[in-house]
Order: sequence, then C-alpha cells, then structure tokens
Amino acid sequence: MNWLEIGLIGSVIFALYYLQQVKMTLKEKGYDVEMFSGWLSDYKRFKALIVNEKDERLKLKHQGILNGLHLALVGLVVIAYFLISQHWRS
Repeated sequence: MNWLEIGLIGSVIFALYYLQQVKMTLKEKGYDVEMFSGWLSDYKRFKALIVNEKDERLKLKHQGILNGLHLALVGLVVIAYFLISQHWRS
C-alpha cells in the first residue's frame, strides 16, 4: 500500500465523518434524517440551516463542518485522479 492509497482511505474516512456531523446537526435541529440515504438533500438543508442561523458561534461551527466536508471531497477526487493516472502510466 503506497501513500496515495493511504491518503484515499483517509479522505473517505474524513468525508464520512463530516457527513455524519451534518446528519447529527440536522437531527439535533429537528429534521428527519435517514442514516444511509438522502445525502444531497441533507447537504442542501444544512446549507440553508447555516444561512438562517442567528447565533454567530454556531454559524461558524456549522461552516467549519461544511468546509471540512468540501476539503475531504476535493481530496478524495484529487487522490483518486492521481491513483488512476498512476495506474494508466504503468
């Protein structure tokens, strides 16, 4: 296992962690949340929750969760691209 594969696994773990944080936050706010489905609708509801949040501290906390999710997904795509291009070169 090389570093790119370890990075890919790490990106998947972080993306799942942040998705879980999104779902937990929505559940705490009273939304209906399915565990293994509805990720895109939960993402949209979470973004709307951030926009409508009055408490600046909570707004920043939620924005941090969203930024972490974005970073993990970008890392996942970039590392997957590097792994695929490495496979095609060999």
